[in-house]
Amino acid sequence: MTPLELAADILKKGGYRDAQQPFGIGSTSFSFDAVLTTDKSLDLVILQDTTLGSPDRMRREILAFGRSLDVIGSRRTLTLVLIGQRLDENLLEGVSQVCRVLSVGPEAKQLREWLAVLLPLELPKATDLQGDWSSEVRDRLTGDVARTATSYLNAAEQGEAGVSHELRRRIDRALAGVLS
Repeated sequence: MTPLELAADILKKGGYRDAQQPFGIGSTSFSFDAVLTTDKSLDLVILQDTTLGSPDRMRREILAFGRSLDVIGSRRTLTLVLIGQRLDENLLEGVSQVCRVLSVGPEAKQLREWLAVLLPLELPKATDLQGDWSSEVRDRLTGDVARTATSYLNAAEQGEAGVSHELRRRIDRALAGVLS
């Protein structure tokens, strides 16, 4: 599998899908090594192998594509992923005026890390995060605060109603001493 195919595969596993090629905007058609999009956002990702073809031709195609998107008022976020050898800084600077540029090397081991900025975050499962939060809070409490806080922590186990009841009980007790 080539680095370009591997990058496309990583992005597809992250929720991207192939866009129809050649990609038509108005009466103009554009063709790239790979164009990916997703249903969850307006991202449009172009994958381009820098070891093949002319860098100057690729720059002209990207600039024309980006300007075409601007002309039609597209809200899509355009990202160009350059896979392979590093290109000239002037070329990268020119292309970065119309899109985000992500240059990655051909090393398969690091490819996922380089593409991570385009992938959704992987959050831990809620069951992995659950712990005994009340014990942790109790361990951090000291002295007089511990007794009062413990009563509220115990009430919190019954939810909002339990905390409201505990607060009402404490207010009633404090007022009973003053009003007597």
